[in-house]
Amino acid sequence: MTLEQYILMRKKEDSLNEYDLSKRSENIRICVNYIFEYFDNYLETSPDSEKTILEEMKQDKFRQLVSAYSPEIQDWLVDLNSKTGKHVHIQLRNMINETYFLLFSTDAEFRSLSYAIYPKAIKKVKELDGEGEMIYQFIRDEFRRRNESAWLNHNIHITDNIDKWISTTYRRYGVSIYAFCDDWCRYFSDTTELWEKSRKIRDHEFDSLLNVKGFTINNEAFWKYDYLTAGDRFGLSTLYRNMPKKDFTKGKKQAFDAVMMYWWTHSYTIDEKIWEEYQTQLEEKGY
Repeated sequence: MTLEQYILMRKKEDSLNEYDLSKRSENIRICVNYIFEYFDNYLETSPDSEKTILEEMKQDKFRQLVSAYSPEIQDWLVDLNSKTGKHVHIQLRNMINETYFLLFSTDAEFRSLSYAIYPKAIKKVKELDGEGEMIYQFIRDEFRRRNESAWLNHNIHITDNIDKWISTTYRRYGVSIYAFCDDWCRYFSDTTELWEKSRKIRDHEFDSLLNVKGFTINNEAFWKYDYLTAGDRFGLSTLYRNMPKKDFTKGKKQAFDAVMMYWWTHSYTIDEKIWEEYQTQLEEKGY
């Protein structure tokens, strides 16, 4: 650990109060001793201790990387990283490919997903063998992290009624409708094979570059999505039909469309005017 971290640790151990002016001289002496302790005792000069210090620095850096997780999950991930050198949280995250993950609200859903992931996880990282419960806890914490992060967008305004539904859902279930809709829009934007042919429009923006020697571009860049035409936008009919029937999803197809429309007009194409027109129509219809 760094000198600053060592001093903080020792202060906590000694319950030192630097704001107690009556002990000013004593506190100065104690703090100076901390510095001597750090360099004389903590920072050993043997090769083994130097290796330990480097390992601790590496662990501290990795802990910062996973700081959004709960302390228990952080400790688990840091320990796995020390043993394997792998970023296990990324590997586990990539195994969570359940479309409706961010709408989970029951223990049974999280358990079922952990059972499905476990055999895949131990094939990727053998040190995860026997860690089924911690994989389950990681999945729950990943759900919390992603929904909590998205909830920072709570200042978004759709309509008063839809805002109330979103807020109530998050308070009761920890489910952020923002997170689910943003996640789906990102996936839908990248997966052009899901687009209806009638909504797939040729984009000529890169045509002039086609004959440039050595220039390559993903085929998906030649298409843009028609989100303006009314009807089944964003593949919502199929998505909603297969969506788990929960108290907060029943009868909310139009509300999901509204939140997705917000994300699309603010993240995937910037069109505030279209959004304002759409928002006005929602309010006029009482949504």
